[in-house]
Amino acid sequence: MSTREIVTLQIGHYANFVGTHWWNIQESSFVYTPQALTGPKEINHDVLFREGQTLHGEVTYTPRLIAVDLKGSLKALRREGTLYEAGQEEDVKWESDVTLHESSPVEKNEFLEDLDRVEAEQMSDVPRNLEDKLEDPDKKPKLEKPETEDAVFGRKLYDLDDTVSVWSDFLRVHLHPKSLHIVDDFIHKNEEQPFDMFQLGAGVLKNVDAMDAMEDQIRFFVEECDHLQGFHLLMDWCDGFGGYGAGLLQYLEDEFTNKARMTCAVSPAIMPDSTVRQRANRIINSAFCLDKGGNLSSLFIPMSLTDSLWRKMGPPRDLPHLSYKGQLDYHTSGILAACLDTLSLPYRQDGYSTTLADITGSFNNLGRKVSAVYSSLPFPLTPQGTFVESLMSHKDQAPWYSLTPHVGTCPHPYMQSCVVRGVPAHRITRSEPTPNIPGILTGCSSLSEILHLYLSETYPRTLNAGCTMRDACKVVSPFPHVFSSKVSNNGYICDTDRPSYQGVESVPVMTSLQSNDSVYNLTSSLLSEAARFNIRKHHHYLEAGLEEDEYQETLDNVSSLGQCYQTDTSAT
Repeated sequence: MSTREIVTLQIGHYANFVGTHWWNIQESSFVYTPQALTGPKEINHDVLFREGQTLHGEVTYTPRLIAVDLKGSLKALRREGTLYEAGQEEDVKWESDVTLHESSPVEKNEFLEDLDRVEAEQMSDVPRNLEDKLEDPDKKPKLEKPETEDAVFGRKLYDLDDTVSVWSDFLRVHLHPKSLHIVDDFIHKNEEQPFDMFQLGAGVLKNVDAMDAMEDQIRFFVEECDHLQGFHLLMDWCDGFGGYGAGLLQYLEDEFTNKARMTCAVSPAIMPDSTVRQRANRIINSAFCLDKGGNLSSLFIPMSLTDSLWRKMGPPRDLPHLSYKGQLDYHTSGILAACLDTLSLPYRQDGYSTTLADITGSFNNLGRKVSAVYSSLPFPLTPQGTFVESLMSHKDQAPWYSLTPHVGTCPHPYMQSCVVRGVPAHRITRSEPTPNIPGILTGCSSLSEILHLYLSETYPRTLNAGCTMRDACKVVSPFPHVFSSKVSNNGYICDTDRPSYQGVESVPVMTSLQSNDSVYNLTSSLLSEAARFNIRKHHHYLEAGLEEDEYQETLDNVSSLGQCYQTDTSAT
């Protein structure tokens, strides 16, 4: 069966934080030798990754990705990458006097230094003459991971909390030269000219040259696909990147009308919140992004570890078995990425029982294009406990927590796609009768059977879809240390502390993507806050091209969207 490819667009600095963790998680789960397999192949990584060759004939495996960010956001990462040796400086012959200005090299953290060292060792063992390789069949390049790489990154613990300032500081995978797209009109963290309004991002793509460059990059990845499923978009939605993302969504709808577009609108757990302008921008930008982005996406999923985004930022969520620092994007983005990696498994399975269009088409019924995401990371398994016992211990409470701001758990979702991964076969259930466990569950023979039975019994009025995976979520370095000391290296919840020299390498995860009436809380609260503004008093928006009628139309559209979720049980 041919691969059904997906092209991913990461739009914004925090979106790139989330995406970097996501690609790292996927790369750490690659299996390069038959001996390393623990069972049948589960994931087809070709859905999101592409195979290519360098100028020297070495096989590469890179994300099918375009990452958009501002000037000054890359630090040590070169725009053109390093795989293809593009952009190398040539000797310049100039008859007049030349003054050479050299900038100091960017200091790299311990992880990046180790990464460079391992890659240098690998390159020293690789033939550099492509013609020799082609003449000798035995020298055909192979996709392999040297043991030294696993030894360094699989077990070594890094403390990167104080050294990660941008997403490239912990990027483990190589990127194709066509993957990076830098907006040179704005500078990262420039307080004098901040990229903080929806209209600024939309305005960037109105420049013909800028749009042509982006279109060229998108078509590069699309045209090499045999059976394109659609597009992932990870998008910052509280600043100018919301407008930029909406512009790209409009282009994708016009040029690839029949392809699915799933947008994950992400935001940090803590954002600038000290001035009236910062709070106003967050609300106004979110309203525009929810309207435009939601309308142009096949499915729109807000994600953040904050409980509240509008007038006052809520505190970072207190999540069981996690001990993360809400002020560090490096931490919060890792949690979102692990959730994203899990919820996307149904349409990345080897065998393709589900497609991206199946997910988006099922969820956006009756105008409900916004969905909420829930996760249990790690899913609480004890060394002696079972999956069934853990489910039953929650009693009437849902076994997951919300990662969508302003949205709580819902007893009766319209639709949900639930994924469970990383539960060993001997930890599914007990064969003998167990107190407080329904006999019907102990009689199940597989994790998939238990999950489907649990969903049908707990959510009888919901259109449920369940997916189970054998392998746990890999969270080896450079994934941040966000797990509590009671989480063992293989993700179990223990009574004793994990040794200080040992990190968490993998965790079982449970996620639920839902369309439910709690989404009304998000739309109604945003509408209530956005309607308080007299847009004429926010001159910077008018100067950026916003018209008063356009703002009122946006509020009306957000109101109409909320009505799709308003039922007798909706919170107000």
